Amino acid sequence: KSLLDIEKLPAMAQSLVCVKCHSAASTPTLQFWNASTHAMNDVTCSDCHELHMGPQQKVTREETAELCYKCHLEKKMEFANFSHHPVPEGKIACTDCHNPHGTANEKNLLGVTVKATCTKCHMEYQGPFVYEHADVTENCTNCHKAHGSPNEPLLQVSQPFLCMQCHAGHHGPTSDQGTLSSDSMKLVFYNRCTDCHSLIHGTDIPGFHGSGTFIAR
Repeated sequence: KSLLDIEKLPAMAQSLVCVKCHSAASTPTLQFWNASTHAMNDVTCSDCHELHMGPQQKVTREETAELCYKCHLEKKMEFANFSHHPVPEGKIACTDCHNPHGTANEKNLLGVTVKATCTKCHMEYQGPFVYEHADVTENCTNCHKAHGSPNEPLLQVSQPFLCMQCHAGHHGPTSDQGTLSSDSMKLVFYNRCTDCHSLIHGTDIPGFHGSGTFIAR
C-alpha cells in the first residue's frame, strides 16, 4: 500500500510531489509551472500524464490535441471551421505554439509576442519592412483568428469589411448628389482589398507619392 495517497492531496500539492524531482531534469520546461495558468486552475501533472509509465507517460504529438480539447472544447470547435491551422490533420500540434507548463508570455506562447510565434512558420511576414502595416507589427490576431475561422485565410472578419474597420473605402467618381457612384461602390464592396494590395503585411516598395501602398509592382 502506498504511504501517501496522492489523489487526496490538493492539486498544487500533487504537482509539487512531481516537480520535486522533475524540476531538476526539466528546468527549462517547468520553471514557470508554479505561476502558470494551468497550475492556478488546479490542473495537476496526472491530469495530462500517466504516472509511472516511463517514456509512455509523455503524451505523443498525435494525442496532444485530444488531450487539450478535454478542457479547451471551444478550440476544438474553432478547428472545425473551414479555415483552420492543420491541427486536426496532425501537421502541427498545440505544443508547437504553446507550452502547457507555462511561459513568461501571454497565452503560454513560446514566442515573446504573438508575431514572434507566428513567424516561426510564416517567415515571409517577419520583416522588418520599410513600410510597415501598423496593426500587424506585433499582433497578428488583430486580423486573424489563431485557431480557426469561417473566413479564409483565418480572418476575424471577411474582406473588405475587415479592412474597413480601420480604413475608409476608396474614393472614386461621385454622382451629382456628391455620393459615391455605383461603380465606386462595387469597387469597395465586391472586391477583396488584397486583390490589389497583395503585400498587406508590409512592403519595401514605395508608391507614387513616396509612401507604401502595399501593392506589388
